[in-house]
Amino acid sequence: MKDQEKLRGEILSRFKKLKQEREPYMHQWRNISRYLRPANGKFLDPKESNEAKEKWNDIYDNTPLKASDVLAKGLMSGMTDPSQQWFYLTTGNPDLDESVEVGRWLSDVSQILYMSFASTNLYQALHHGWMEAGLFGVLAILVLEDDEVGFRCMPLTVGEYCIACNYKGVPDTLYREFAMTGRQLIQEFGEENVPYQIIQAVNAGKLDDSYTILHAIEPRKDREPAKKDSKNMPYRSLYILEGVADPHKPILRESGYRTFPAVVGRWGAISNETYSSESPGMVALGDVKQLQHEQLQKGNAIDYMVKPPISLPSDAKDAELDFEPGGKSFINGATGRKPAEPLWQVNVNLGELRQDIAETQQRIKAAFNVDMFLMLNNQSAVNQMTATAVAELHEEKLLMLGPVLSRFNNEVLKPLIDRTFDILNEAGAIPPAPEEIQGTELNIEYTSMLSRSQKEIQSRTDQIAIQEALQIAQVQPDYLDNFNLDKYAQVTADKRGVSPDILRSSKEVQEIREQRAQQQAQAQQQEQMAQGADVLSKLGKVPAGNETMAGQAIEGLANAEQQISQGEM
Repeated sequence: MKDQEKLRGEILSRFKKLKQEREPYMHQWRNISRYLRPANGKFLDPKESNEAKEKWNDIYDNTPLKASDVLAKGLMSGMTDPSQQWFYLTTGNPDLDESVEVGRWLSDVSQILYMSFASTNLYQALHHGWMEAGLFGVLAILVLEDDEVGFRCMPLTVGEYCIACNYKGVPDTLYREFAMTGRQLIQEFGEENVPYQIIQAVNAGKLDDSYTILHAIEPRKDREPAKKDSKNMPYRSLYILEGVADPHKPILRESGYRTFPAVVGRWGAISNETYSSESPGMVALGDVKQLQHEQLQKGNAIDYMVKPPISLPSDAKDAELDFEPGGKSFINGATGRKPAEPLWQVNVNLGELRQDIAETQQRIKAAFNVDMFLMLNNQSAVNQMTATAVAELHEEKLLMLGPVLSRFNNEVLKPLIDRTFDILNEAGAIPPAPEEIQGTELNIEYTSMLSRSQKEIQSRTDQIAIQEALQIAQVQPDYLDNFNLDKYAQVTADKRGVSPDILRSSKEVQEIREQRAQQQAQAQQQEQMAQGADVLSKLGKVPAGNETMAGQAIEGLANAEQQISQGEM
């Protein structure tokens, strides 16, 4: 028990330090939640209800809300579209990939992963994650084993977790705070692990009293790799009850994971930063505050112009007044004054205010890359542009998002596929790999719309170079000797996301060419034999129709010519 008490103290101490490191970001996250999307973010005690519902009253213009929606949906459909193949597996070795057995196994494993993704809440969790990353610059999803569907995902929101990175800058630690009722605690951890005072409270009828739980996931320092039990896995998992200390039950549960179960992605982390200091939500925050303020003031200005505050004589205090259009009120007015008059005049140029609001809305949309994701929806503008201009505009906007997409591939998609593969493989859902790739680390090739678009931009330069080469070859045929067209075909197919199942391997291409060469040689030989027979027949030396004798004669002449050319005769 003393060891567990010590471990509990270490975990709580580290959690305090992790919260201190997170604190500089919390104020900005709160503002993003307040002015952009109140439903995201948890900043209260886990036992209290989230304040998000009360904050919706601060939203006077939903442009930021819709812009963040477009970004999240654009990343979802552009990177992880559930209806399309957005990745495939490869060994990274062209010779191994061209093996029929290896190719079939890689294809089968990919399909197993796709079916598992579709049968769980993975895609819903990813959509939430893309939303979080766009708003707060960070996303976190727990991928946990599940007896029924293999695995399940638990999307988190900022404010409820802390992270830490290893020396490479890769997240490898996650501490999460959440609430559970007494009844849920007993169901999840068992009475033998829950403090006695909570059991008493539940037995007394307090089933729904909330308690704060800390779940700590971090690399295990001391372990015996030879032992396969949960307490010797590379990553440690600890559940601790905060606020309720029981010296006999200091830890609710200790277990472990073979791989880091949390998928953590950042929009952009600089140097040794743990959290991202930049995101579309952060960039747009100032404009969003201005927009909400201007919309509120515009409403106030309209109210002042339509229904301004008025002054009345004091003897009208108890009079029955009718302020409806056409209403009549009878009051005694002061001498020389109107019975009722506005206290002040409000004359706001609503046209200029609307123009400023429209400009602010446009800046917010630009911050969330709405123009890129919805560019082709504006058909009237596209129809007036050449195809080249559209391609260049798309390329310009996509390149701005390129570094972010690359980071998401490395920090989100690859760990996600690796984690799910490990869970399914451990459960026996992955068939044994062919012997020739046993122990080989698999690579992931991304074929999503955004990945293909990026690769297409890169391939445009190659395509232009080949087109120019074909033009030059019309004047100088040997100019094409500078280009490997077979390699160009393979590279272009890869960049454009062509399915590897429909591409022939290098070996197959070579066999086809050899067969074609043999057929051409046979056809040429038959043509020569026919010509020789015709010539000899005309000379009267060979009976007509005896092509065999003619062929032998032609072959003898050809051999003689070859020997003469080589100086042997």
